[in-house]
Amino acid sequence: MADPDARDVNRAPTEGGADGKYGGNEGADGYKLEIAAVKAQILPLEESVVAAKAVKNGQEKLTAYLQHCGSPELLESGKAFVKEWGFGMGELADHADAVVERLYEAVAGYMLADLMRVKDFWPSDANMAKLPSGAAGKWSWEHIGAPEMEKRPGNTALAEFARKALGEYEDES
Repeated sequence: MADPDARDVNRAPTEGGADGKYGGNEGADGYKLEIAAVKAQILPLEESVVAAKAVKNGQEKLTAYLQHCGSPELLESGKAFVKEWGFGMGELADHADAVVERLYEAVAGYMLADLMRVKDFWPSDANMAKLPSGAAGKWSWEHIGAPEMEKRPGNTALAEFARKALGEYEDES
């Protein structure tokens, strides 16, 4: 019987150093992504989109609760708040929809790249297009050869700044 971890040979080691599950530094210059962790973020984000759309589309229902608040000033400010809140939540929902869509694409790309043992994969549009699609694409990939994947761009100043800023909030447990 084949080794169940054989497909993981080119992955970066997991936490635990040189004795991690996938051993040594094989693939340490490649990618490391916890696909399950990314997939776990998609459902709550989708639920947030549904809630944001409900706020955007349910403004009349929300302002109906303010009709008997007892003060015209409170009523007007409440209506203005709900209107602005609905607009903001609608914008958030639109952008979060795009994020969810890209997360699904990235997860699918990483899973396929993992199966095809692509080293240094990152889900750019060009790299995603180079992954095989269907039986003919897989045959071509295996018998003719895999195309060269484009390299991840170097660290931009913004990426470096974000990495430093987010480093302060890492879990130290």
